[in-house]
Amino acid sequence: MNKTMGSLVWRQYRWHLVWFFAGVVVGVMFAHWLRSMVTLLGVAGVVFAMYFIWISFDNLKKQ
Repeated sequence: MNKTMGSLVWRQYRWHLVWFFAGVVVGVMFAHWLRSMVTLLGVAGVVFAMYFIWISFDNLKKQ
């Protein structure tokens, strides 16, 4: 069986390519919404980290 390199690559990686391009399309369509969600998650992460540090130091002072 003599297969060309292109057909071998396509057969092995076609779903990787399909999902990559689907991700690009979704990323372009919902770029503003995705950027807002990432920003909100980042802010929530920073607030949670500050709260966790505050609680940790408060517990250390009580010991």
